[in-house]
Amino acid sequence: MKKEEFQVEDLINILSECGLTELEYQQDENIKIKIKKSPEPKKTFVKEKLEVSKVVQKKDELIKTIVSTGIGKYYYENLISIGDKIKVGQDLGYIFVMGLKTPLRATVGGEITEITVENGGIVDYGKILIKVKSTGR
Repeated sequence: MKKEEFQVEDLINILSECGLTELEYQQDENIKIKIKKSPEPKKTFVKEKLEVSKVVQKKDELIKTIVSTGIGKYYYENLISIGDKIKVGQDLGYIFVMGLKTPLRATVGGEITEITVENGGIVDYGKILIKVKSTGR
């Protein structure tokens, strides 16, 4: 009986080490072993969205940046363009990934001096999307 107990432990170890969910062993018609492991529940992670503004001093003007809050494609066509005046909280387009649109909102007010990504361009967390000449509001 000891030998069979040892074999069962070996089968359980094989199941875990190989990442299997089911294992079947048969020695003869009297000994049949079937081991099933319930699948592990999927872990979900909630990521906080941080909006960051960086300050750069350049020729007596205050230039701030608006960065990507996610990964995906950034769309802004017909919403903003270079030279537009923006306010804090204003929609500046959205980041589209896997069927979800996440709005991008202004973290600073001022005049848009540069848009670093073309409409529909791929972006990553923290990538600079827009440069703004800050009005301090």
